[in-house]
Amino acid sequence: MLDDSRTPARVFLEGDYKLSDELKKNGTVPQYGGVHRCALKFKAWVIEQWLETNLRGRARHAIGYNAEETGRIARSEYAFGERIAFGFNADERNRISRSCEYNTLSREAFYPLLEWGWDRRACIEYILSALGVTWKKSACVYCPFNTLRDDAIERQREHPYQVADAMRIEHLSLALNPRATLYKGRSLIQITVEAGNDVAVQAYRESIASEEWALYRVRRIYSGKGKADRAVEKLDVFENPDKARTALNTLSARSGIAVEELRGIPYVWRERRSETNFPTREEFLTIAPAAVETKARYGLDWFEVRWFALQLRLF
Repeated sequence: MLDDSRTPARVFLEGDYKLSDELKKNGTVPQYGGVHRCALKFKAWVIEQWLETNLRGRARHAIGYNAEETGRIARSEYAFGERIAFGFNADERNRISRSCEYNTLSREAFYPLLEWGWDRRACIEYILSALGVTWKKSACVYCPFNTLRDDAIERQREHPYQVADAMRIEHLSLALNPRATLYKGRSLIQITVEAGNDVAVQAYRESIASEEWALYRVRRIYSGKGKADRAVEKLDVFENPDKARTALNTLSARSGIAVEELRGIPYVWRERRSETNFPTREEFLTIAPAAVETKARYGLDWFEVRWFALQLRLF
């Protein structure tokens, strides 16, 4: 947000509640498949609230889909109200096809870049000629849709501490779900190590080593493939990761269940899910930075009823 002036000199980058805050508290990363809920909640909803307060009925909202994003435009056109222009360029056909995620009943989208036939190169060349700046593509550092080509890897080197924070977010996610890498089938932590981004890797390791850690019990009930209800319980908190690991090793020895490590994260599996039969359950103990609190979507009491009902069914 720029300061309230026709000649702004200040920009306010930090908000009261960021997507990264929510990801850390929940121990998750943005979902690669399905509806882009992160964009709906932290972009679309915020913009709609501002429009409603300041400009409703007095503005046209431009959506920058470019001339190649015809599918995204077509799926966005059903809305009505103010006309909103999106800035997707002519190369972004897939983004245009997913435009319905940004629609509301209070606006109608239009796509000037598509009408002009401007692709991304045309946009970059225009900005360069007008401002003398080569504009870089915007993306959250923890966005799973950011294609990590050579230019993106190089850009990560320019922002090692942001990358380190994204690695910490992924670490929390992987601790609570070994399948939850940031990128589809790929871990940001592994990518950053392999890229030789030593500053980011060192900052990430120092960050997680300097904070309190917790012992977690994680359970899921799967009603179908990819459809699960989760319960996370913070069982104990320790002043550093070494003491947390000692506690996990002790529980492992008492139970007779060996500690398994994946990507350097330890798990003690009490129950593994079925890959073919539903409903099914899984349960494990793990350790991670103590950022995630005890929680279940509809409360632990609701989860426990379902958990034990399924236990009776299974056994």
